[in-house]
Amino acid sequence: MSESGDYNPGPWKGYDFKAARNAYDVHVGRSYSDAQSTGKKVSSVLEKEVSTNCAAPLVIACDVTGSMGAWPATIFSKLPLLELEGQEYLGKDMEISFAAIGDAYSDKYPLQVRPFTKGTDLATRLKELVIEGNGGGQTNESYDLAALYFARNASMPSAIKPIFVFIGDEGLYDFVDKEHAKTFCDQTLEKRLFTKDIMEELKSKFSVYLVRKKYGEDTTDTRDKTNSKIQSQWEEMLGDDHVCILPEAGRVVDVIFGILAKETGRDDYFKKEITERQKPEQVRTVMKTLESLHPSQAKKNDNGKSGNSITKRDGEAAESKSLL
Repeated sequence: MSESGDYNPGPWKGYDFKAARNAYDVHVGRSYSDAQSTGKKVSSVLEKEVSTNCAAPLVIACDVTGSMGAWPATIFSKLPLLELEGQEYLGKDMEISFAAIGDAYSDKYPLQVRPFTKGTDLATRLKELVIEGNGGGQTNESYDLAALYFARNASMPSAIKPIFVFIGDEGLYDFVDKEHAKTFCDQTLEKRLFTKDIMEELKSKFSVYLVRKKYGEDTTDTRDKTNSKIQSQWEEMLGDDHVCILPEAGRVVDVIFGILAKETGRDDYFKKEITERQKPEQVRTVMKTLESLHPSQAKKNDNGKSGNSITKRDGEAAESKSLL
């Protein structure tokens, strides 16, 4: 599936990647000022709950603070590819809910959630999000609120182990603030809720991953203590085989496909598809990023089987094969 020119299949006929990216860049540049001038309330971009009857829900929760730069726009520009190739892994009834994450201690729209949907309505829902581009500047963002929201406010009665992908560059707060939980998630907390505990709750409902952009301008210094701390924190929350580092925004959708391939046992298909579609250096970037998701291929469990989870589709199951 090409991503370099006009895209024609089905409801996405006539979609132009470059034009879509340019239009979304304009939207990003003015969305916050437009929201302020019109008095847009948080409630207009934050449903009290979201629900879907599809068997294959996918949540993409993207940090939209200033440090994330072009990453949200890259996802928007590749929506047809994301949906149509995503269906190869999760089935035709796949639906996506987009969430935008900021900082509840500094931002006016620290959590935004759009309903599960599919088709060209995905573009409409993404454009409803306010790209505040702010953040608190202390290497933490409100990922905890997104976890709390989807752990408790998402109804998916027909789902077969939904998939949740965080996309971000910063660390997590240690606990969920009671006032924030009530304001943004409609949850009354009787006592302090630690982020590690709400992440466990989220993981009981979803297969949860993080695609991480390294924090800061210098993304090459492996001795960077800030990035090491952020990486360790996420690995403690999700497991080191559910956290991967991607050095550039252009390949974020491909990495999402790699996650879907892991969950559905279709690594061979993924490797063939991306090799046919992308340039060799782009393929190398994606495969290098995905290495961390397959550590159990090098070290098997005592029973001789991989420790990676496999999401079953339509009653079928298959073990993942290494991408390496």
